[in-house]
Amino acid sequence: MPGYVYPGTDTVKNKLGARDLAELERLEGPLVLLRRVQIDAGLGPAGQFDAEHLKALHRFLFQDVFEWAGHTRNERVRLSDGTTATEPMMQKLGGTSFLPGEQIPAALNQVADAIRTAGYLRGLPQEQFAERAADVMSDINAIHPFREGNGRSQRTFMRELAKQAGHDLDFSVISGERMIQASIAANEDGDPDVMRRLFKDAVIPERRTALAQAISALDAAGFSWNDQYIATAEPGYSVELTFAEIAGAQFMGDTSFGIIIGQSADLPDPPPSRGEVFTQKPRAWLTPG
Repeated sequence: MPGYVYPGTDTVKNKLGARDLAELERLEGPLVLLRRVQIDAGLGPAGQFDAEHLKALHRFLFQDVFEWAGHTRNERVRLSDGTTATEPMMQKLGGTSFLPGEQIPAALNQVADAIRTAGYLRGLPQEQFAERAADVMSDINAIHPFREGNGRSQRTFMRELAKQAGHDLDFSVISGERMIQASIAANEDGDPDVMRRLFKDAVIPERRTALAQAISALDAAGFSWNDQYIATAEPGYSVELTFAEIAGAQFMGDTSFGIIIGQSADLPDPPPSRGEVFTQKPRAWLTPG
């Protein structure tokens, strides 16, 4: 990790003087959030949804935190302490490698070409947009172009792409655990559907609202939902659930992989008892009210 980290630590060099990861996360969080709010308000960098646009968004988000903000890990950046930051080869926690640095520029250009060829995903209905956008997200995620800040840069890039395509993309209802599982499924297991369902929950208002209401209830109960896989029931796909409870127009059930939020109208009559196992095949989500 030449130049990127302080000697003897795992902490990336930063402008905030933080020498451990917990302190860095605590100090950088409000600064990066402020920059994200500015981008959402239209005050961030514009672009053509290409490599330069992604790098500009990273630079804007992390300008207060890293000297090398806006540079991909294959580039060599001279830091103020005289060292050079570069890390073309990076490994995931499981030991497998991310895309080699020399392949990053061509890979990002390929993503940009696909976005442009698809007309920047404009004119698509919500469900189709969600599926196409999910594939773009998976492609960028597989490249892992930056030393740090990939997730936040990718989500910002995708929100901007959604905005110009006429859609609202809200990741606030997506748990961290779910994003991790979707990324693993897409990039290691070759299964794009987990990320596609994630994007449907973040784009389609009826599903997003159901998740937001469930998350609010879990927060009120002191439940750490961000560490759990939590999703809405996917219309047309049968799922075996352990019934938990009904809350008005929706219900909550447990599966072997996480928490599922469904529509109460899809429950059998009479509804299951708490702890009862049943199989549900959800219908299309209804507009609340």
